[in-house]
Amino acid sequence: MPLTVDDVYNQALTLPDDSKESLAERLVAYLETHVEPEVERAHLDEAKRRRDEVRAGRVVPLEGEAVMARAREIVGK
Repeated sequence: MPLTVDDVYNQALTLPDDSKESLAERLVAYLETHVEPEVERAHLDEAKRRRDEVRAGRVVPLEGEAVMARAREIVGK
């Protein structure tokens, strides 16, 4: 019988912390390089659409730090 996600997770919890970190990094690296082509295309299309909106002046970009400060303020309420 194949392992389930829960089986793998529970086994991973028994690893030393540095091994857990290494496993997590390896999984993230794998996921970052194995994107379905249609998902990658959709992300690229969205990025281009947003870029075009900024260039055309339809959208004004906000400073990332200002956005994060506002988000912290909202969450803190």
